Amino acid sequence: MLSAAVARALLAGFRGVGLDAEAIRERAGIEKAALEPVDGVLPAEAFGALWQEAFRRAPREELPTEVALAVPFGAFGPLDYLAASSEDVAAAFHSLAAWFRTIASGISLEVERTADGGEVRVVCSPQGPPPGRPREVSDEFTVAVTIGRFRSRPMSQPFEVSEVRLTRPAPPRPTRHEALLGAPVVFGCAVGALRVPKDTWEAKLPGADPMLQETLRALAERLELGASTSDLEQAVRARLRSLLPEGGGDAPAVARSLGMSTRTLHRRLRAAGRSFGEVVDLFRESEAERLLASRAASLSEVAYRLGFSDHSAFTRAFRRWKGAPPSAWLGTRRAPGQPRARAGTSRGRSRPRPS
Repeated sequence: MLSAAVARALLAGFRGVGLDAEAIRERAGIEKAALEPVDGVLPAEAFGALWQEAFRRAPREELPTEVALAVPFGAFGPLDYLAASSEDVAAAFHSLAAWFRTIASGISLEVERTADGGEVRVVCSPQGPPPGRPREVSDEFTVAVTIGRFRSRPMSQPFEVSEVRLTRPAPPRPTRHEALLGAPVVFGCAVGALRVPKDTWEAKLPGADPMLQETLRALAERLELGASTSDLEQAVRARLRSLLPEGGGDAPAVARSLGMSTRTLHRRLRAAGRSFGEVVDLFRESEAERLLASRAASLSEVAYRLGFSDHSAFTRAFRRWKGAPPSAWLGTRRAPGQPRARAGTSRGRSRPRPS
């Protein structure tokens, strides 16, 4: 399902980059009345139909990023104001993550503080956009629109991003992604993500308003905006981060940490369209990308933190994910004086259960 709020924001972004939004809506087969309800929903196919027509009119590689950055503040309703009324950037990201499900079905945000700032990751559940171009466009749009939320508001200092990771393959020709996003871009990653430096992560927001925060949160709770099939996957990923280094990343250990039986964990993941092995494999791949990109840990330490028995087991898994060993993958990343856009992997591979 596509929420009417996202569809309205998309159309506003199309207008912002000079496209005929009404014509795109009509060609996509979406009735104007379907966009009017505050909590309205559209068929999932509407997302792809809107983008297909937009790309037909403006066949640019950077179009999802351009459109996302052109979405005006307020287009996402309470979610925009929840973020803007937070105390600082970190709190704003946590607000976005907590209530992102109110506008995006099957997509969630993971927020993590790091030694040099923070990171936000876009995680798709099986109920999200289908694999291939729809998901890649969705990931790129989500990362860019998240950046745009902060750029569009007054801050005590410019909003900066130190790196962007996108799931789409590297474009065949140079693009303006890095110029638009203001940061190095890595293509072909397991999940879309953005890294924020420490001074930006801790920057205060002039629009901080605790009373408005409480009002908006109460409103969301009364509307019962919160339950999501991706919540369990999020919880599993959070437990894996602490359990894998201790050798306890198997299903029984994760189930115990969540206060449920192993059978219940498997059943609920199956109902959400995932297997436990798939969740672990995707988590390991995205964590490997993050840890290697930070260059703050050795290959042996990364293998240990991801729960592999030894360095060679990690290397085999990484080669399966990326088609190359960790050292070769790191070599594709930008060094001083080299072009900034890089390819991270080739997509479309299967995800067998991790070793």
